[in-house]
Amino acid sequence: MTRTLEKRIVIFTLLSLTIVVIVNTAFNIESYRRDYRDSLLLRSHSQAKGLRNSIEKVLDLGIPLNEMSGIDERCSVIVNSDPEIGFCLIEDPSGVITFGSELAHKLVQDSVGLSLSDNNNVILDFPGIGEFYTIQQPLTAADGSIAGRIRIGFPASVVADKTDSMIRRSVVVLISAFFFASLLIILFVKRNVIKPVNQLKNVASDIAGGDFNVVVPQLVTRELAELGHSLEEMAASLRERDTEIRQSYLELENSNNQLRELYEKQETTGRELGRSREMYRSLLDNASDAIIVSDEESRIVMINKAAESFFSISRDRAEAMALSDFFALVDVLDGDNLSRQFRNVLHGEALETEIRFVRPSDSLKLVGWAKCSSIVEKRGKRVVQTIVRDVTHEWEVKENLKKSAGELERLNTMKDSFLGVASHELKTPLTVILGYTELLLGDMAPLVGEQALPMIGHINRSAERLSKIVRDMVDVTLLDKQNIRLRCQEVDLKKMIYSVADEVEYFINKRKQKLVLDLSDEAKCLWCDEERINQTLSNLVTNAIKFTPDEGTVTISTRMVEGSHSGTGDDNAPYVEIAIKDTGIGIADKDQLHIFDKFYEVGEIEGHFTAESAFRGKGTGLGLTIAKGFVDLHEGEIWVESAGHDPETCPGSTFYILLPQYERTLQNSDQKVN
Repeated sequence: MTRTLEKRIVIFTLLSLTIVVIVNTAFNIESYRRDYRDSLLLRSHSQAKGLRNSIEKVLDLGIPLNEMSGIDERCSVIVNSDPEIGFCLIEDPSGVITFGSELAHKLVQDSVGLSLSDNNNVILDFPGIGEFYTIQQPLTAADGSIAGRIRIGFPASVVADKTDSMIRRSVVVLISAFFFASLLIILFVKRNVIKPVNQLKNVASDIAGGDFNVVVPQLVTRELAELGHSLEEMAASLRERDTEIRQSYLELENSNNQLRELYEKQETTGRELGRSREMYRSLLDNASDAIIVSDEESRIVMINKAAESFFSISRDRAEAMALSDFFALVDVLDGDNLSRQFRNVLHGEALETEIRFVRPSDSLKLVGWAKCSSIVEKRGKRVVQTIVRDVTHEWEVKENLKKSAGELERLNTMKDSFLGVASHELKTPLTVILGYTELLLGDMAPLVGEQALPMIGHINRSAERLSKIVRDMVDVTLLDKQNIRLRCQEVDLKKMIYSVADEVEYFINKRKQKLVLDLSDEAKCLWCDEERINQTLSNLVTNAIKFTPDEGTVTISTRMVEGSHSGTGDDNAPYVEIAIKDTGIGIADKDQLHIFDKFYEVGEIEGHFTAESAFRGKGTGLGLTIAKGFVDLHEGEIWVESAGHDPETCPGSTFYILLPQYERTLQNSDQKVN
């Protein structure tokens, strides 16, 4: 087997080496032939170019080609100076030879024709002499016309002879290399493959013979060394296994003695289990939940007292009855399907299901929650134990809750409908009131009495406040119905915040408060619905002014952050964080949980402002709800942070808005606006 492996390795290696060398030599010979031919062609072109330059200089003097002298000698010099060039000739435009070397006239007269054309290079075939590679170059007269052509050629046999010489040398080198390579490969295989394999075979034979204390000799090859190491590990493992088996045999004898003792104890335990079974039956019988035990044929084996009372059926009548008949007797809803589920429990499946039935004794509709499990008896048979708990009261409570939830849903729908109708009906008269009051306060102010102008102003402000309430009601209704379509575009964030600051400048000055803008240069733009985000910022800044005492400070700041606040968004996406911070009365912890709920108002606002600068009347409690709705539509986040509510120390509050900076595909958005 080892000799066969050796022969196969040597033959395969030598064959592969021979193929590679032959292919490589063939490519080298062909490359050499082409290079040698191309060098001869290049030399011929060089000689022809020099001759052409000399002749064209004479042609430029106005001397015709056929009147020139010394050209035959020049052609003979070219042929004699390069022994590999066969002929050199010059012909007129019609192809008649005018000048040439001695062989030129004979070769051209005996030429058969062209066998290959490559630009100005051709191969001419001459009978009895062979093929010649020829090149030609045109002679141009002084007036630009063709005065003739120069032809220089060399025999193809020159290239063939060089190629044959190269082949002979390559064959000698190939045979020498093959001999030395074969010798090296045979020595290498014997030393580095066959010898280590024989050593490993001897080690394996020793292990097979039961000698586990083997030592593998040091091997040079890494793979064979790893194999030897594996054999040593296997021998060590087998040695340990042999020791363990001997030890296990001794332990087995001890275990046999112990089993005999255990068997005697088991006989005693069996008698005790008989008494325990009676105790278990007594526990089942007196359990508070109804318990039904059925066998493999789906027949009732036992029911306890609670089951007798719950199903209003006697034990004598129920036992030995099929489950399907029992369910039919007590009018269980979908009893056939329930019987199939009980049979599946026998195969190890757990079952928890609801049982609805009408008790025969008083026609009450009862609901039980059944838990079924498979139990293996002493004789190896499986039984299904079903524990049924009376959940009729819980079911009635659940049904009442469902009815209440439905009623609440109906009332909520009526509320939304009312808000929609009311806001729609209020829009038209409010538009008329605002239009006429603005006209009376503007262009028609001189026609109105001075005493009436303040009253018209009050009417205008009250109408604007009512218009804002109507707008909030419409927005809340649309948000509840998810019927708002965003018109997102790239917005100049600083410009939008400056616009909000201009809107509240009157109230800031009137309250003698200070508005601070800390805007980051990095947060320059934002992809959003400008109108909705402007409305959100206006609501938050207005709330900050409302709940901040006179001479307090409201700060609007922006910055860039990575990742969302809650960690639910893209951790690497850029977000713009807008913070509205005030030095107001703060928000209690319990109010922070509900501050974004509809109609939820926080604290008293009458006690922290002067009488002449008060925000009269409470709001609708919808501003923060609308703000959160708009931010959620942008897939952003909004939250509040406050140390608590204290009108004396004024801990202040900070509302944060986190919005994605760049364009996203939003669910409630129209096509993007450029």
